[in-house]
Amino acid sequence: MTAFNIRFEHAGNTVTLTIIPKDDYYLIVYFGGILGAIRNRDTDWVILKKEDINHGELSYYDHTTESAATKITLGTAEINQIAGEIENHSH
Repeated sequence: MTAFNIRFEHAGNTVTLTIIPKDDYYLIVYFGGILGAIRNRDTDWVILKKEDINHGELSYYDHTTESAATKITLGTAEINQIAGEIENHSH
């Protein structure tokens, strides 16, 4: 599967993320930086620890920087929305 974009609502804004499928997880990229990665475990989606992510040449997204981008951190609500979009895209 190739990389694809998804949109979801966060803090009243529509946010576009790039999803990069890896061997057994999905890399989540926002404004050119890695926001995180999630893996499907049976019926649950789990966020990976930074040390478990092969980030290649991408750096990690820093939500504390001064940017026009909507500030995002991955919590349960965000992961559920992103996972739903990934599942919709996969079918």
